[in-house]
Amino acid sequence: MPSARHDASACRAASSRRAAPARSAVLRIFLLTLLACLPNHPSAADSPDTLFVGAGKPFAKVGTALAAAKDGDCIVIGPGYYPEAKLLVAKRVALLGRGDPVLDARGGGNLLEVRANGARVEGLTLRGVGVNYLKEDGAVWINEARGVTVAGNRFEKDFFAVYGTHAVGAVVRGNTMEGLRGKEASNGNGIHFWKSDSILVEGNSIRGHRDGIYLEFTGNSVVTGNTCENNIRYGLHFMFSNGNAYRKNIFRSNGSGVAVMYSRHIEMRDNRFEQNWGAASYGLLLKSISSSVIQGNRFTRNTVAIFESTGDGNAFSENVFANNGWALRIDADCNLNTFTANTFSGNTFDVAFNASLASTNSFAGNSWDHYQGWDLDKDGIGDVPHRPVELYSAIVQTHPQAMALLRSHFITLLDALERLFPTLAPINLEDASPKMPARKSQRVIP
Repeated sequence: MPSARHDASACRAASSRRAAPARSAVLRIFLLTLLACLPNHPSAADSPDTLFVGAGKPFAKVGTALAAAKDGDCIVIGPGYYPEAKLLVAKRVALLGRGDPVLDARGGGNLLEVRANGARVEGLTLRGVGVNYLKEDGAVWINEARGVTVAGNRFEKDFFAVYGTHAVGAVVRGNTMEGLRGKEASNGNGIHFWKSDSILVEGNSIRGHRDGIYLEFTGNSVVTGNTCENNIRYGLHFMFSNGNAYRKNIFRSNGSGVAVMYSRHIEMRDNRFEQNWGAASYGLLLKSISSSVIQGNRFTRNTVAIFESTGDGNAFSENVFANNGWALRIDADCNLNTFTANTFSGNTFDVAFNASLASTNSFAGNSWDHYQGWDLDKDGIGDVPHRPVELYSAIVQTHPQAMALLRSHFITLLDALERLFPTLAPINLEDASPKMPARKSQRVIP
């Protein structure tokens, strides 16, 4: 039989074996707790790197650097010519050009397709995206990505420069874009977003494209400080894009001016619409726009400064209309629009309205250089209402050939008779409190 001493010894051994795992578990818990409290420093494999592309650099091609990069890396592209196309940016990287590198698609489709959230494209010359009649190839295609920035690049002779689909929070800032020019059908847009949201388009210069800026189903966005000139069709064109703001832009010498359609809650402030001439040209064409603000803009030397059709509840205030053919052309299906504190100077026609029916649009406190009234109490407000729709403007709308009589005494007589005996202009379309033009502010009837 085993002795008692042996039993005690066995019990102590067993107890010792049971205690060891317990002490080990306590130690592991202590170490894990300690590690959890330490700062979380990334490993060398996870920290961002800078990848250099160019002659004598680790990477000779942009595509090779993109394949080797990981999220957070910076790819610096040095001076040189890079004939590459259909490059995929699928990681959150920054592509930074240094020394004016040129990426040339040579007609091979999209140059950069950006799918990564937070990616950045900056300081590059992007050229050579050829015409494609089946899809919208662009130098930078933002495809279902969020927070992408395209800044400080030069786009040369690209079908589309920046094209965005299902993009959110993209920033397109400080780029120069020169399109293919030529015909409208064989040219894309400078900046084009479709079914996108919360886009910022700021400080870009866009020429020679079909439309300078085009937005469709793209809302809650801001377009500010851009210059769009000498584009084939529109400097700015948007449809079905609600809640957008357009501020301090210049739209000059574009084929048809600016067209905004089928949208509501639009803000257009402090823009310049200049020298948009042609039989179908407008400074600003409004089609089915409602509940919007058009304020503080300047319309100079346009065939028609503003043409509005089926617009409701829009507020036009503090705009300047100078030296246009028509300042305002308003269709009879426009209702409840207000025109306040605007200045009309040097226009051939101030207001054209294509019906003699009563109008629900209202004018108040505008300055009209065609005003023939007086200011006896010298308060700066005319003592008699001004009716801005002239008989001759109504005749020209239905008989354009009557423009040949523009400077004749017969037309002056017609307009005088219309003021005395209104027949074609709606009787209630008048400014009851016209502001006296500066040159007439001291006029008094003896």
